[in-house]
Amino acid sequence: MSPVRLFPLAALAALALVGCAPAAAQPSASPAATDTNTPLPTHTQFVAPSDTPPPTATLPSLEWPTYAAPTLAPFPLAGAAVQPTQPALSGFPAVQAPVALSVFDHFYFTFPVANAHIGLYSPSQRYGARQEAGTNRREPHLGLDVGLDPGTPVRAAGDGTIVWASYGQTYNSPYFLDDPYGISIVIRHNFGYNGDRIWTVYAHLTSVSVEVGQQVKQGELIGLSGNTGLSTGPHLHFEVRTGTNTTNFTYNPELWLAPPEGHGVLVGRVANERDQLLLNWLTEVRSLDTGELFTNYTYFTSFRLQSDPYYKENLVLTNLPAGRYEVAIPLYSIWWRAEIEIKPGAVTYFHFMGRDGYSFELPAEPPLVGVPD
Repeated sequence: MSPVRLFPLAALAALALVGCAPAAAQPSASPAATDTNTPLPTHTQFVAPSDTPPPTATLPSLEWPTYAAPTLAPFPLAGAAVQPTQPALSGFPAVQAPVALSVFDHFYFTFPVANAHIGLYSPSQRYGARQEAGTNRREPHLGLDVGLDPGTPVRAAGDGTIVWASYGQTYNSPYFLDDPYGISIVIRHNFGYNGDRIWTVYAHLTSVSVEVGQQVKQGELIGLSGNTGLSTGPHLHFEVRTGTNTTNFTYNPELWLAPPEGHGVLVGRVANERDQLLLNWLTEVRSLDTGELFTNYTYFTSFRLQSDPYYKENLVLTNLPAGRYEVAIPLYSIWWRAEIEIKPGAVTYFHFMGRDGYSFELPAEPPLVGVPD
């Protein structure tokens, strides 16, 4: 007898590239577990440590010092200053933490597979891409996809506890074998952000090498990539969730993955002159040093696609080599162009405002909690 579906399948089909492929194998699964959370104390990202002046969002110059590799603090963090060390898992030289040069950034995670340069991947594999889901609806993609050969080692993006390692995590049942995620692993991390817990999701695996309740370290092998679930080919689907461990609270993973040494992240809020976000809007980013072209499409933030609480973005391009670039956005039959600079280990922010052009001022800093005016 088929198990009861708790949610419409169409609302979850965006978890993989369009299409379906049967699971190649059904390895033994870990027991089901319910991810229960204890009440969390109230903390925010913007609480300054005691006896320490409040930090600012001003980015330092390119001549930034060498940092010692710190240890992650127990949950919750009282700010974004503590970052995990970046091991050489992504095919680039390692960089010591913190790589986030702004207090509002959160490069907490390393890429879960080696030798994968997500800067070269298709926009359809990135967060927020609108995808056909077998119906007339176009469902948003809730994570980041990376094409891989079956059996590629998948590693924990950060320290934490395994809370799922089986089929059926969407329905909380390991017996639901047609879950769109296929065989997946969920890690509840032992650090948080903005007072909320953080989870990472690793989907479409062919096997798992961890059990529910097991503690894992960043970079530790947790499973092998595959093609299980709703998938058009072998790949890894990677998600970041905060607040609750559901598909209703996902964030763009490219804002949480530490960029390789010598690379940075471009974050944009693309809107018209009334600051109405432009959905699924083409953005071209071309290197003025090499001529290499990167493209992506904007996404529409909603209860499922969460924007960063500081940047309020709808476009992210990470792993861009440091240097000069031209951003180009077509609107009203005109290509609106601007020159930007990508700095290593930092976020470059822009706000496109339609006929009003570009602004490169950082968003206003939120008020510090508990600090009198």
